[in-house]
Amino acid sequence: MEAKRNSILMIVLILCTITIIWTNYTFSKQVVININKAIIEREYKKIWWKENYMILQEIQKREILWYIDKIKEEQPELIKNILENKIESTNDYKVLNKNIINDLKKDAFIKWNSWALVTIIEFSDLECPFCIKSHKEWVNEKVLENYSDKVNLIFKNFPLPAHKNAQIEAEASKCVQNIAWWEKYLEYIDSIFSNTKWGWEWFKMKELNPLAEKLWINNKEFKTCLTNWDSKDQVEREFKQWAMLWINSVPSNLILNNKTWKYIIVSKVIDYKNMEKLIEEISR
Repeated sequence: MEAKRNSILMIVLILCTITIIWTNYTFSKQVVININKAIIEREYKKIWWKENYMILQEIQKREILWYIDKIKEEQPELIKNILENKIESTNDYKVLNKNIINDLKKDAFIKWNSWALVTIIEFSDLECPFCIKSHKEWVNEKVLENYSDKVNLIFKNFPLPAHKNAQIEAEASKCVQNIAWWEKYLEYIDSIFSNTKWGWEWFKMKELNPLAEKLWINNKEFKTCLTNWDSKDQVEREFKQWAMLWINSVPSNLILNNKTWKYIIVSKVIDYKNMEKLIEEISR
């Protein structure tokens, strides 16, 4: 009789334990679902809700696949080099191949101390809402001010085809660079970002020339530059560098330790505290 009672108690205990475990699992699962739902809704809100979010996601995916096929066909050697030499794995970070580092820095203007331990390479689209937001918050500029002996910056154009004016804006900025060198180039980029509004009131194309004139750029030289292929080729070269790094969104910051070649890519709008933390970590 006692053995039977113990068996019943054991069965009841097991059932109670199973019930508690199942309840906790169901509750935890629902919490995770609710958190994921809140995150997704927040992302939808950034791009004017779900329909636009899904459209933009599909457009970007198709553009990237189209561009990969194009590079495979036109530059098979580039693809071969990427697959053979791209990266090595480490514990927390990845390590860039020396040839890729040289390619990223070749003909690039390095802002602040060229011998700094850390280089931030900013890939940005002059018409991307998130790039505009990131630039207007001046995170990278604040980093340079506070780490002037330790950090430098390179700006790279990454005009996505989905943004119809981004390519010509990038080419115009390269024309300013070719005419008046690097300082005016960065001033021109800052001016485009600063004069671009939210919503659909983007920077107006008719303002490209007047904006250059404000920086004392010769109007005739500027117009001539926009009609030749030099600036287009320069932008195209920077855009292709995404293939070596697998960058597929903007804004993206590549944070590189110039001694160890360790790097991390941050593909989102990042605040100053998190940027500071990443710089400290990669500097070790």
